[in-house]
Amino acid sequence: MLITKDGYALKFIQTHPVLDNSSHKKSYIFKFFASRIKLHYIVRVEYHDYDFFALKFYAKKDRKSEHKYSNLVNKGDVSNILITCAKVIPALLKEHPKASFGFIGSRSIDRKNKVEGYANNQRFRLYSYHIPQLIGSQTFIHKSYEEASSYTLINRAITDISKYEEDVKNMIVNTYEGVLNVD
Repeated sequence: MLITKDGYALKFIQTHPVLDNSSHKKSYIFKFFASRIKLHYIVRVEYHDYDFFALKFYAKKDRKSEHKYSNLVNKGDVSNILITCAKVIPALLKEHPKASFGFIGSRSIDRKNKVEGYANNQRFRLYSYHIPQLIGSQTFIHKSYEEASSYTLINRAITDISKYEEDVKNMIVNTYEGVLNVD
């Protein structure tokens, strides 16, 4: 399926500095309104060491939920939502031209509190399918990690890709406790 939609208008809100001595330096906050499904979304892009951004998003109605990144909305507008979230990438590349980006497919939790497994989860499959259609390979090398349900766009300006991947993986594990706990 070729994506032919335009997504929604994305609005930058603010940045939040992080002062906890981790590799997470600050967060960029954006928002948009998904008019087709009548939901507001928050896009949180967390800037880390190594010029690496972790891209996250959730429906604003879930903002107080500890599972806001895992709750299923199931409204049938995935491509428009992903297109809109991907709009942050060219915007952030203007300020950080050597930046790389990552997405981790949060495990879905349905209305009956059934929790999906870590590996090759539903969100990861959506990212793996849609992101290559949205973001070309001129600026980025696309890498997917099925066992951790994560997808990265590694900037081609990086000279030692293997070392960069290892550095970023270690940074993510140290910053987000349990994120790659794939047992």
